[in-house]
Amino acid sequence: WLSRHGAIEASMKAMTPPRFKVERGVPLSGLSTFGIGGPARYLARCRTVSDLRRALDFAQREGLHQNVFVIGKGSNVLFDDRGYDGLVIANELDFCDEISVASTSSNDEEELSLRAGSGYAFNTLGQRLSTAGWGGLEFAAGIPGTVGGAVFMNAGANGFETCEVLACAEYMTSEGELKSLDFREGSCGDSGGSGFAYRTSPFQKMGGDLLAVVSATFSVRSSPGAKARAREYMVRRGQTQPLRDRSAGCVFRNPVGEGMPSAGALIDGAGLKGHSVGTASVSPLHANYLVCRETGAHSARDMRALIEEVRARVREHAGVELTTELKIVPFQAGEDGG
Repeated sequence: WLSRHGAIEASMKAMTPPRFKVERGVPLSGLSTFGIGGPARYLARCRTVSDLRRALDFAQREGLHQNVFVIGKGSNVLFDDRGYDGLVIANELDFCDEISVASTSSNDEEELSLRAGSGYAFNTLGQRLSTAGWGGLEFAAGIPGTVGGAVFMNAGANGFETCEVLACAEYMTSEGELKSLDFREGSCGDSGGSGFAYRTSPFQKMGGDLLAVVSATFSVRSSPGAKARAREYMVRRGQTQPLRDRSAGCVFRNPVGEGMPSAGALIDGAGLKGHSVGTASVSPLHANYLVCRETGAHSARDMRALIEEVRARVREHAGVELTTELKIVPFQAGEDGG
């Protein structure tokens, strides 16, 4: 299913592997879809498993093993205006390999297994698979972020979730050990036994023992309508979400419970669409998107103030406590990250 262009690109990367290096003072605003964040004390761009281990070794030598933060495309994080007083690892493990294609038991469709690096763009994966006639990840088309982020958050849209097509995943512990989890026997949902639920994965429960998801193996099936469905989802996304604004996607988790309104509906019901605090605003198009206004210097302080005001107003109006799916990253470990 890989295009000729993709194969050539992968070949070129293999021929010229960049050297691992650690940089100082890189502005995190350039690594965040919000465009917010001061400088990282150190930044390491990791393109291989060996690079991840080198980054861990560096953190140990510098006494920063408790101050390591891993990012992908920066689409679900809010950095501090002062930056991050530790090591930021930019996950660039962006390989994607076909493992096998096999007929299913009914022989009327094929099943493709493929392994993608955690730094591979989730949007690209969904688009390339659906264009090639493989179904299961059409919903990923248009979702910002990486494969690793999608697995960690169990990203989803249009009634589908990442865990539905996830066969297994490799991850690295904070000690540099490579491990894997197999999900072929479990199923999605609170009672499925896999550890996945709405915006929840077993990796979130690992806490400080987890460094990063390294790769994910997906199992998808041939589907002639996949390309059309992905296009339909993309059109709908463009009509209902502020894709041209600087945002981090949906900020709040939808409340769980039968008949519960979505977070966006609750925020809208509290009359907050278009409401601003400094340079941060509630999108008039989709209330669960908090966006940076076009003018002025974007500020984490403003965004955090807006988040807290939204939570307070929804609590007052509807009696519901909203929780963030956005990761708020403090300047130093131990500070309040929200």
